[in-house]
Amino acid sequence: MPITIYKCAKCKMARSSYEEAERCEDGHLLAVSVRELEYKFGAYPARVALTFPDGAEREYVADYGFHYGSEVRRENDKDKGNGKNHKGAR
Repeated sequence: MPITIYKCAKCKMARSSYEEAERCEDGHLLAVSVRELEYKFGAYPARVALTFPDGAEREYVADYGFHYGSEVRRENDKDKGNGKNHKGAR
């Protein structure tokens, strides 16, 4: 007998019902604006501030260490070097 698992499309957490997965998806906020805070070198900002619908602002910093020089890949693009998916901003 198959077991059905529902996943949030945004965070990929497994949920026991469609309604729970939908509630989880609705709970994730999308940024309404982006403000560049700092450029160090190159074309892309080193730090950005995102503003959310509830008025909260969060700062994100580029990871120039291990991943420098690679673009953010979409979820279905595999990194052929190590078989792992790349993640976006943290």
